[in-house]
Amino acid sequence: MKLFPHVFLAVLCVAALAACSKDDEKNPDPDGQYDLISFEPSEHMVDVNGEEIALKSVTMSLYEGAGYADFTFSSVYCGKEYATTADYDGPLFMTADGSVKFLSYYASGFDYWNGIAVAAMPDMQSAASATKQQFSVWAEGGANNTPTYAVCYDSNTPSEGYPAGMSKSGYPTFTLAQPRVIDHLYIANSTYVYNWFQGEEDDLFQVKITGWKGDSEVGSTTETLISGSTKLAGWRKVNLASLGAVDKLVFKVAGIDITQDPSYFCIDEIALVKE
Repeated sequence: MKLFPHVFLAVLCVAALAACSKDDEKNPDPDGQYDLISFEPSEHMVDVNGEEIALKSVTMSLYEGAGYADFTFSSVYCGKEYATTADYDGPLFMTADGSVKFLSYYASGFDYWNGIAVAAMPDMQSAASATKQQFSVWAEGGANNTPTYAVCYDSNTPSEGYPAGMSKSGYPTFTLAQPRVIDHLYIANSTYVYNWFQGEEDDLFQVKITGWKGDSEVGSTTETLISGSTKLAGWRKVNLASLGAVDKLVFKVAGIDITQDPSYFCIDEIALVKE
């Protein structure tokens, strides 16, 4: 069978994405070069009160077609329990030593979150998009055969034309107490986003990762998770060492139609070069 050049290239791209998602899932640190953040219980991450975090059932009111209804996510950690009397917006959880902090937002009156949360709800079975998939990753689990991962929701990019709707944590962000070199992390599609895009020619979902040191940008890289009919399945390793030492990483979704497309993705296995 003869393949036209553009078809052949598309086949190669799909094969490369599939190979990447398989080949990357190996021992993440065989030589002990990194301080790894993989969001696992064994890391004893803590909340802003110094209490160890744990995944649990969380019930939210979700809009699905005909209206709102309660839905319980089975294995999630987010800011809901911290927003009982007012919205929560800022560092929500951190490494056990407090050196790396992850920002999140929760609106007490709207059952609405953004920023960074933690989950263990992989889903590669669903065939249609739904807000019930917002904490699910299109993978068999976390990166490198771990169960847990972080979910990112960029709500600021769709709200840039309406500043009042933006929050401090709306661009998924984590900060470091001291500048460190981040060698790499892993990224994957949210199940919600993976199913939302139906393979149209102009489908595009990208994540721009920007490193900061003090008040200055030191560099960035952009990862394409969906392009036309090509979708990342599983996890991809993203090299970040070229950014040098940073004290903040900010994630921003690009390429989407901000009026309608969801803006979720997942990250895992953040590798800080040991000092």
